Amino acid sequence: MSSWSNLQLIPTSIRVYPLRLSPDMDVLSNIRTLMNKNGLKSVFIMTCVGSVKAIRLRMASTTDVIDLNTPHEIVSLVGTLDSEGQHIHGSFSDRTGRVIGGHVMDDHPMTVFTTVEIVLAECENVTFTREMDPASGYPELVINKKTVDDK
Repeated sequence: MSSWSNLQLIPTSIRVYPLRLSPDMDVLSNIRTLMNKNGLKSVFIMTCVGSVKAIRLRMASTTDVIDLNTPHEIVSLVGTLDSEGQHIHGSFSDRTGRVIGGHVMDDHPMTVFTTVEIVLAECENVTFTREMDPASGYPELVINKKTVDDK
């Protein structure tokens, strides 16, 4: 069990990257391309609106996934990305207003339907990595202060 005494806050400034994705573009692969081209290593999604026509979600406390292959509005899309992994959750509504949400899987395209307007930010003074956490069974976020070698 984690202890609050082990938590450490590292103040950081951010650099913001707004972008708009067009129909049929893959959201996650385009974010990855932006990160790779610009050397971004500690990114988070500040806000995102738009619609997708394909996405795969993993439901809570299970390995079950659901493929959504019809137009859905993005109600919420949040998460962190580093050079090797990500942890993103989303909520999406169908044409009746029914909302479904879960962990966004990166093994399936998240395809833009009409548009996706997204604002990404990079934490400038820290690096994000992932390490396997025996308590959760997943690679979890590790936040470290940037060193000279990280820049």
